[in-house]
Amino acid sequence: MPEKYTYLFPYEKIPQGSRIIIYGAGDVGQEYLKQMLLTGYADVACFLDRAFDKYPSMIIPVLSPEKVVQVEFDYVVIAMKTAIFYNDISNFLQEKGVAAEQIVHIGARGECNSLYTEESKTEETDIDYAYKKAPISIALKFGPGLGDAVIKKRLFREIVKMAPEAKVDIYTPGGAKFIKSFYADEPNLNCAIDDGGALYAQHHKEYGLSMSIFFMIQVDHVDYEKIERVNKFFAEQIRVHVQRHSEYGLSPFPTVQNHLHFRRSMYQGKNCYTFYNYTDVFHIGDQKVNIPVQDKYREDYEALGLHRYITFNYGNGAAGKENKEVISKQWPKEYFENFVILFKKKYPDIEVVQLGDDYTEPISNVDRILFGKDLEIVKYILKGALLHLDIEGGLMHLATQLGTKCAVIYGPTQVELFSYPQNINIVSDKCKNCYLLYPEYYKCARGMEKPECMWSILPENVLSEIETYLEEKVK
Repeated sequence: MPEKYTYLFPYEKIPQGSRIIIYGAGDVGQEYLKQMLLTGYADVACFLDRAFDKYPSMIIPVLSPEKVVQVEFDYVVIAMKTAIFYNDISNFLQEKGVAAEQIVHIGARGECNSLYTEESKTEETDIDYAYKKAPISIALKFGPGLGDAVIKKRLFREIVKMAPEAKVDIYTPGGAKFIKSFYADEPNLNCAIDDGGALYAQHHKEYGLSMSIFFMIQVDHVDYEKIERVNKFFAEQIRVHVQRHSEYGLSPFPTVQNHLHFRRSMYQGKNCYTFYNYTDVFHIGDQKVNIPVQDKYREDYEALGLHRYITFNYGNGAAGKENKEVISKQWPKEYFENFVILFKKKYPDIEVVQLGDDYTEPISNVDRILFGKDLEIVKYILKGALLHLDIEGGLMHLATQLGTKCAVIYGPTQVELFSYPQNINIVSDKCKNCYLLYPEYYKCARGMEKPECMWSILPENVLSEIETYLEEKVK
């Protein structure tokens, strides 16, 4: 049988004969190196990895990321299973002088039998860019996450309300499938583009307006004259935003500046939807977005035979079974397993369903494991659940917007910003709210191997918090 390549090297983004650096010396990086050695497609100069001193001697050197300035190269290929840390790595590299168009990331894209498979390629010529056809064209640069796509839809709605003539392209490293699904009811969306940053860097000045949307809104390019010919009000509002953003004195990067933005937002009673109002140009007043559900997937959901059940998610992109670097906001695996035991003892007639992608680590004693399901079916599963248990993350935001109550465990993430009042929000009384206090925000700010915030919330505590709600639901 031919060998299958889940992590196929991004041939379509790297010219043949290039000299490259592979960022990440783990499984993905080594698979990329193997493919380069087999094909001779590109010359690999070295690996970069934060844990460079933990790797044994390899055929090429493993260097500290700080040494990128000492290496001659054409491209840096980020070898990560998910895009959860892409923004931090990309910004670090750019701070070291690497151009955005030199940074490439593609992620997992299904099994391929050939190193040169055409099916895996997304040709740039296939993209019908908004700037080629719309009176006002807007490019938005998003992060990769599912939660990003949900939350930022509310800002998207505010932008197109101000500029109804606009067509919008959204650039995202690996998140285009979420945008296409959640924004399917948005006529102003032109296309969602999977992009590690190179396409945005190449094309953003062709648009009337280009903005990077993280926790703040950074205008990367604006053609006021072009916008004014169609919508003077919108052009003026963007002028105001640019001025007030400058006066605000913070930037999305370096990452830690967002923590101060969070503190200001909390003081003003804002949340992760309304903190985009910080320049008083956008006027988001609620946390509600519509998530379209496609009728044609109803039969697939009904075929699962689910009736009375709760769902939960273990992991947040970084805690999969093939990626052992656990982020600090993760609730411990053994706690999930003990919770399932306690829950089934008290509610034996309610099924426990674990959701996740193909890399999620299964939890013992659950009734159903539904990994890798189509996103449209996942919507139905979440919508039909009695309750969804999770940490703060994408599936929690999606379930909430679909009308399902969630029990959410908070530690590093600011509950004041990233929660919903209709949910059961469970917060540590030991330690909390350190998210983005330090650049390596996925690690415990106190350096604890077992972050006290999450380890202090016991399975018994969680069961106690949800009992009153479930007793009403199962009557």
